[in-house]
Amino acid sequence: MATTIDVLGIAQPRLRLPDGYVLAADDTRTRNGEPVQVERYQQTPAINWFGPHITLVWGSDGRLVSFNDFSVTSQKPLPKPAEARQIAVNTFQTLDATYAAGLQYMRTDHLVRQFMNAKGTMVDIPVWWVKFAHVNGSYNWVSVGAGGQIVEVERESLWSYTGSRRATEEWNYDDWVLARMGQGPQPSAPAALA
Repeated sequence: MATTIDVLGIAQPRLRLPDGYVLAADDTRTRNGEPVQVERYQQTPAINWFGPHITLVWGSDGRLVSFNDFSVTSQKPLPKPAEARQIAVNTFQTLDATYAAGLQYMRTDHLVRQFMNAKGTMVDIPVWWVKFAHVNGSYNWVSVGAGGQIVEVERESLWSYTGSRRATEEWNYDDWVLARMGQGPQPSAPAALA
């Protein structure tokens, strides 16, 4: 079982916290100049960098800006790309129908996300990364994993064309956070500068 996440009072059945996960960090940060709340859930209260975790980034108005589930393990197959696209569209419509009306589909790519299990082995999470442009100039996506499970949701991500990399802070990626803290190397493009 898992706990369904509520966004602005509306249950999001595709966005879940696994049973046994606890809040390990809850920090106020800045994203695109906006104060945001960054929550990290894991199986232990002590931060386990690169281990299985879920990160949620909440906008100052309570909207969900980012969701990442780096804990997914499943033997189910990926859905077909067209099904993944429909899941992505439905996810944005359920999260914020008004915002979703400004989205335009761009493309679907096959990507792999990862986390490190308790044995120190990297676990691959294959996804369909379904990308959209928004009339506000941002990029937005939903990554759909095995069995149609949502692995990532990201909205309002800005791009630096001069830097050829993301301009929006990446509080949802451990390598970026560690670099921001001065405890790891600067991520390569297209990741944002930390």
